[in-house]
Amino acid sequence: MKNTFLAMLSLFIILTFTAFDEGFEINEIIRNKIENQKSNPVRAENDLIYCEESLSKIYENRMFSLAWGNKSSIKQLIKSIEESEYEGLNPNDYHIKKLINLYNSYSKLNFEQKANLDLLATDAFLLYTSHLLYGKVNPTIADPQWHVERSEENPVLLFESAIQGNNIPLSVKEVLPKHKIYLGLKKALLIYKNFKKGGGWLEVPNGETLKKGDENDRIALVKKRLLVTKDLRENEFGDIRLFDDKLFDAVILFQKRHNIQVDGSIGKKTISEMNISVDDRIDQIKVNLERWRWLPQEFSNYYVKVNIADFALDVYKDGFIQRQHKVIVGKNNRKTPVFSSKISYLVLNPSWTVPPGIMSVDIIPAVKKDINYLKKKNLIVYDSQDSIIDPSSVDWDSSAAKSYTYRQPAGPVNALGAVKFIFPNNFSVYLHDTPSRGLFKKIERSFSSGCIRVQDPLLLAEFLVNDSINWNLDKIQKQVKSKKTLTIPLKEQPDIHILYWTAWTNEEGIIQFRNDFYDRDTAVSNALKAENQ
Repeated sequence: MKNTFLAMLSLFIILTFTAFDEGFEINEIIRNKIENQKSNPVRAENDLIYCEESLSKIYENRMFSLAWGNKSSIKQLIKSIEESEYEGLNPNDYHIKKLINLYNSYSKLNFEQKANLDLLATDAFLLYTSHLLYGKVNPTIADPQWHVERSEENPVLLFESAIQGNNIPLSVKEVLPKHKIYLGLKKALLIYKNFKKGGGWLEVPNGETLKKGDENDRIALVKKRLLVTKDLRENEFGDIRLFDDKLFDAVILFQKRHNIQVDGSIGKKTISEMNISVDDRIDQIKVNLERWRWLPQEFSNYYVKVNIADFALDVYKDGFIQRQHKVIVGKNNRKTPVFSSKISYLVLNPSWTVPPGIMSVDIIPAVKKDINYLKKKNLIVYDSQDSIIDPSSVDWDSSAAKSYTYRQPAGPVNALGAVKFIFPNNFSVYLHDTPSRGLFKKIERSFSSGCIRVQDPLLLAEFLVNDSINWNLDKIQKQVKSKKTLTIPLKEQPDIHILYWTAWTNEEGIIQFRNDFYDRDTAVSNALKAENQ
């Protein structure tokens, strides 16, 4: 018994010192890699380590000891990274191949490989969760018109919590965007990936506009196309070459989902949208998932959302849409920026002070051509003392012309119409009425100089003021008719988010697509496909 005990004690001592030596060797490998990062970027298994700053803090806090203490935690991480494709991200961005190879050879790894596996796992976790929290793409680089503040989280604390809890999937789940539209886009991404697995859809040839009652081979192709995306159901197929009532209803649904003139006929625009490939639609969904990761995790209880690409404004309160309005947004050379603020007050019968950009590009050149332009537009020129200047006394070729203020008094031809809604921002952008109300009949409405013109603005004003005694619609209209300018503060000030989405799911969970008329999707898509920088 004594000999057996001594043998076991000796074995224990040998294993203990062996483990100590092994741990010391691995720690030294990690320490050397991190301490030499200024002269040599950290690499593991020839993969570049991307989150050097956070990774260095983690290992310095641990005195360079291994962070991933067991094989099961590595397995959890691998599974979470494999599922990144469901977020519209690429598992290959997170060392997935090297992690799988090292995991499968876990019992045979040497000291260097064990150190590398730990570094790769830590970097993969940090990089993946940072992409979920902030987006993979820097929005200000991919889209200079994007000005929404991003989320702020401490990646080191997040990592330590995940390791201590030994539940990697739960830690990843906690940082996923939770907004209903983001979740809807994830479902749509999976559906469209399944469409791709099934072969996608064939193109429909261009030709004469197809209408209900027509019968030809192109109609058969349209039916097959709409069957793939479930706009048309199998039990609604009917005679394959006949444009029947079921196909008419399916075309209406398709046109609504793509913001096409809803007439049930199949013209060039409808065919063009049908012929956008499944790969391009998948990319479009991924781009808009990325845009959600640039936003705060959740919106407030009361907010106004403007989707520039949809030319639409929605008011949300208590989780439900309260009001919906059409809007007009900036033309392509004067794009409406993306940002968030808070609506603080509105002005009835506002005057309009011409912004510097419009003054330089539009007003002064127009006056040079026709001195009566100011009179026609009811614009009054003021100097720095707020004294009225006679336009005929101005040298319009001199720099002095730009030093004046150009103001349009309240009235029926005022560019802001009957009301403007003010929210602080650095872009001189606000919501307002417009005398050009016929433009709301257009499908795509990019006609402004950057501000947002809203349809039925007095109804929106009544809702936002929320004072049925003092400021119901009738009293607001009477104030407008008085032509007297009046500022009304909002007791409850909603957030306003001016955004740009070309794909989303509606309240029924049905995917919607819009034309990328600002050409903002391309840069984001290319950056998502690029390797990590």
